[in-house]
Amino acid sequence: MTDRLTEEQWGAYWRHGTVTTFHGRFADNYDGRIRDHWHRVLDATPTNGRIVDLATGNGAIALIAAEYSERHSRGFEIVGVDSADIAPAETLGDKAPHLERIRFLGKTPLEATALPEASFHLATSQFGFEYAEHAAAVDELHRLLKPTGSTFAALIHHADSALLRHAKDGLAQVQACEGSGLHPPLRELHRRLEQLAKRGQDPHDDDKAKQLRATVNERLAALRDAGAKSPDPSQIVFYVEQSMATFNPAVTKNATRQQKLAMLDNVAAETAAYAERMRDMVSAAMDDAEIHWLADQLAHHGFEIAENQPFVFEGNHFCHTLTVRR
Repeated sequence: MTDRLTEEQWGAYWRHGTVTTFHGRFADNYDGRIRDHWHRVLDATPTNGRIVDLATGNGAIALIAAEYSERHSRGFEIVGVDSADIAPAETLGDKAPHLERIRFLGKTPLEATALPEASFHLATSQFGFEYAEHAAAVDELHRLLKPTGSTFAALIHHADSALLRHAKDGLAQVQACEGSGLHPPLRELHRRLEQLAKRGQDPHDDDKAKQLRATVNERLAALRDAGAKSPDPSQIVFYVEQSMATFNPAVTKNATRQQKLAMLDNVAAETAAYAERMRDMVSAAMDDAEIHWLADQLAHHGFEIAENQPFVFEGNHFCHTLTVRR
């Protein structure tokens, strides 16, 4: 469990204002076949049904449900719970319409929500249930959902999925970045350039500056070589581009040396935080045996398995889908 993020760390992450844990493609929320999957689940939920989204984060799946309810006049009552101290209305603002249709409960672990017993028609979870203590979470599901006519639907990180391969590759990239030794000569070069500027000397004529630039270029070349071995070297690209941006006048403008060094500190901190999230994901992901156990436990609580299989997205094993009903 040492690789797991704390509630405080997750709370800090959600306050950055992202809807999902992804950047780029899913920054504004899930689309394509993932959204279609949740729409099919919502199709089977009764009008005016009550929905609880477990480990909701900033409410990605709750927002899909709220938008669906609005568009189809379904009148869903939606609650999103998360163990972190979340405040989506403050952090997302105009980025996420329909927030007002959702009641968010932060500092609320999905294993012990304290919500009324047998009060929900549907419980959802995307990349959240697997982070919980599984036996207690199953017991809470059994308690929360109505004894008949209820559904639990989850998309779960799978240990053999493309996402986990990406996470492990990302961790290897972070290791390359942190082990590259790029930042020390960058810091020293900033200091040297400041000294030369105060003296009115040309840095192109300074042997120390030349030596530092040569060291930087060697370490950049090593990082480029490391990135060439990755199918998606985005973390190395981030590290290099953001680090070298401290020398770009269009980015730094009139920044002081200390402000530029603070920018480097931020690059290092963002890289470390990314690695923490990837280690958390790898630690939480469930293998076939764990998913089989989970399905058995749900069956023991009276649920029938409707869907229990790999979820394929754009040709890749993206995660695992588990849907059960009673």
